[in-house]
Amino acid sequence: MKLNIVALGFAALTISVVSGCSTGSVKGELKLNPAGSILATPAGVNATASTIKMEVEAKIKTVGSVNGASNASGEVKFDDKARDIEFEGKVVYGAAGEVTVGDASNAVNAITGNAAVTSAHLASNHVVNTDKLRGAIFLGTLGDDDDHETDSEGHHNNDLFEDGFFFTTIVDFPTVNLTGLFSNESLYVSKFVTFGALNEAVIGGTGTPAGYLAAGFSKGDKLRWKLSN
Repeated sequence: MKLNIVALGFAALTISVVSGCSTGSVKGELKLNPAGSILATPAGVNATASTIKMEVEAKIKTVGSVNGASNASGEVKFDDKARDIEFEGKVVYGAAGEVTVGDASNAVNAITGNAAVTSAHLASNHVVNTDKLRGAIFLGTLGDDDDHETDSEGHHNNDLFEDGFFFTTIVDFPTVNLTGLFSNESLYVSKFVTFGALNEAVIGGTGTPAGYLAAGFSKGDKLRWKLSN
């Protein structure tokens, strides 16, 4: 599968330019396919393809935290079916914003030193210069009272991650046809998600240190965004 790096840059940049930060909420469910994950432990590093289900219900109360205080609340659930692991996290910090595709693409090229992206170039990737991209990033803590129990689908929380920290980024393309993101023109995607987790042992706690990183694309699931400046 060949990626169009310029188009993928739109997704990456949306998170880094959440400059027009907003308060509000993000809520919904996503099924990520294609998706993949990496699990790192003292035993080694393992990578695998997967189908992932994600649920998010988060609220950003203020734009930025004050003296480290929480500025967001909510929950994130991330179910990796290939690894039979479910992560549950409480949101502590969050940021969200919206930019045009044109702003995002030109900022990417300003960073990489490439020429500004033209409307014709965007059009060749089925993208309109003024289409909007929405992005959010959430950080928080892992674990709840049911860490050792299976969920309704028989999946369980891995003991390696019964505590620790997580981050997730979500990029939403509400009006953009991203067919041109892949060389396979029949694959339509509308959202890009990353998720990472570290357990407390990584930063000096007891037990076996472990890290997890996943990313994937959603084709048609819906998120409800309510953002306000």
